[in-house]
Amino acid sequence: MLINGKYLPLWPLAAEKLNAGREVLFTGLGCDIAALYSYLKANHIDASKLYTLDLICFGPAIPEIHRQYIDSLEKKYHSRMKSFTVRHKLTGWIPRYIRAEFEDGRAYITHFYDSDYGKAFGLYTREHCYSCRFKGINHQADITVGDYWGLTPKMPGWNVDGVSIFLVRTDKGQELISRIDPQEFTVEPADVNFALEHNPMYSESRKKPQDYRKFCDDLKIYGLHKAIVNHFGFADYYLRPIKAHVKKYIPAPIWQMLKKIFRRK
Repeated sequence: MLINGKYLPLWPLAAEKLNAGREVLFTGLGCDIAALYSYLKANHIDASKLYTLDLICFGPAIPEIHRQYIDSLEKKYHSRMKSFTVRHKLTGWIPRYIRAEFEDGRAYITHFYDSDYGKAFGLYTREHCYSCRFKGINHQADITVGDYWGLTPKMPGWNVDGVSIFLVRTDKGQELISRIDPQEFTVEPADVNFALEHNPMYSESRKKPQDYRKFCDDLKIYGLHKAIVNHFGFADYYLRPIKAHVKKYIPAPIWQMLKKIFRRK
């Protein structure tokens, strides 16, 4: 929760609602849920009306990455940003896009992984996230939710705008599922083994890049763009997107033939 420019935890607000006898659905990352339970236990708060939902977590972006990217767009557009998402569905679930809307009415849209934000997110997270303690059987929420990766258009349940997987872990979680309005959402049983096979972040933390400390130093000293260019190298940073763009317009057999020709040289 953002108050006066500072992020404050929502645990006290959740405790206040529970003390008032209200039902509370608290959503967050695995660490957020664990922290909430610890807070409620330490303050002797009755959690019988609390329901929790955590996300299969890849690791959030380093806050400084987020701040610098927002600042760079506001400077470019000379306008304050009023909304920002990294999951804009321009053409459906995949690929994902960034969409930023500004107070002057203009909007900026770009492919997420072509942006400095997306490149940084794919590599760098908060340091403790590389050894997360709330994976696999250590998830503490009633329900864990994530993208149903691995699902293809030819498989039952496919939706061009995206499909989620719900992993119900407690009786409270099952109660929540039973409350879903079938007129609003389609809920069907899924193959848990298949879902988790294609979503390893349920039980694993991502690997820490060897240049993590250097990137963090570059981020502070030179800024996000320069830090990312330093990681990939100038040629790779600027030429790889051009190669990917050109490849889209070349038939696969011709592309393979070109690769063989250049390998022989």
